Amino acid sequence: MRIGVISMTDVNNKVDVRGDGSVILYQRLKFGSKTEISDIFHMRIRIPLSASKGYFRGSTGESNQGRATQVALNKFDELYKKVKGGGTLLGKSFKDLFNEWKVHYPKVSNESLPQYIEWSINRIGNYPYTFFVDEKGNPKVDTITPQDFKEYFIYRKNNSVKKGVPYSPSNNTIRKECTLLGQMFSYAFEKGYLPKELKVSRPSPEKDSRRPSFTKDEWRKLTTGMRRRVKDGWGAHKRDRFILNQYVLILANCGVRLGELRNIKWSDVRRETYEDDGDTVRLIILVKGKTGIREVVCNKGTEVFFERLYDNRKEELNAHPSPDTFVFCHQDGTPIKTMRKAFDSLLDDLDLKQNSMGKNRTLYSLRHMYATFRLSEEVSPYLLAKQMGTSVEMLEKHYGQVVNRLVATQITKTRSRQTVRVTEKVYPF
Repeated sequence: MRIGVISMTDVNNKVDVRGDGSVILYQRLKFGSKTEISDIFHMRIRIPLSASKGYFRGSTGESNQGRATQVALNKFDELYKKVKGGGTLLGKSFKDLFNEWKVHYPKVSNESLPQYIEWSINRIGNYPYTFFVDEKGNPKVDTITPQDFKEYFIYRKNNSVKKGVPYSPSNNTIRKECTLLGQMFSYAFEKGYLPKELKVSRPSPEKDSRRPSFTKDEWRKLTTGMRRRVKDGWGAHKRDRFILNQYVLILANCGVRLGELRNIKWSDVRRETYEDDGDTVRLIILVKGKTGIREVVCNKGTEVFFERLYDNRKEELNAHPSPDTFVFCHQDGTPIKTMRKAFDSLLDDLDLKQNSMGKNRTLYSLRHMYATFRLSEEVSPYLLAKQMGTSVEMLEKHYGQVVNRLVATQITKTRSRQTVRVTEKVYPF
């Protein structure tokens, strides 16, 4: 049985069973034929209730009109009770809804980069899809209840595998998945697959939501170790370590997301002078992230790291890099997709992989360190949230410190910073 649109030329020998258009029997053309009519009767059912939308269409499986009529009337009674009790005719299975939503989502998502959209779709297509389709038998979405989501939380905790090793994901990870599930079920309601909106419950957030960062002493140890590794490197290894060094330094001085920094091109980098701050020059980078496009103001001195990258690339090419080329690229110009393994190796070498609470640090810890340092230097949470492409609520949740003073120039304020060196070289930013 199915719900769909049938061409009028495919409806033959139509019979109005109830006389009000609510139950219609008809016969269709045989598959592949333009003239020969099948013996089997099909049914089209409409429920005469204000809450009902659309039609149910399906086969009676009967060639005898009397038996087909009884099948259709029984189905009418079944559907009438379902709609009267709050159900819907336009039922969709979880699998069908997901397949429809994953086509719809890229058209309405506020994610600015394809990889973020793909990540969100894959997130639902992994554990949630496996649970509802394989474990729960692919139920109709209008039969799913809040209890099913509670069962999903337990399933997710007990059946997760990463790199072949079982693990228990954090509540915060599952909450992200539930947010996406909520968007998918909102789409189901808009399409009429749900009689009313289904609120997707989420597990409680973890009490300790502080993210692993670096202390100032650990940061000094990290930067010293990076310089040593670059000096000790050779050939391609030396180049990779040099690129990673600058990448880490820039991340720690602007607070952007990893993907945002990886995708910038030389045309996205410029300098700007602030007359109200003693003619101070700031480096501005244009990033395209999951919250859209925004300009990010870097800390004083960050231009030095970009200059190093520019000089290195200029030497490789024996020419100035083109404005439309990636800042972080391989020697052939293709963008570097990830530096995770190289950074993990660096942390292991320096015994900095875990913080004092036993949580593993990642490249993302540099973004958290940036936020922590800025808040400790009394930067306005509102301006910091705008700078980082997040919300004040998220800053309060993860860093727990709110400063009320709103001073625009504080976004790059530090307690002490060496005077930026003057260079005679010319850069396009």
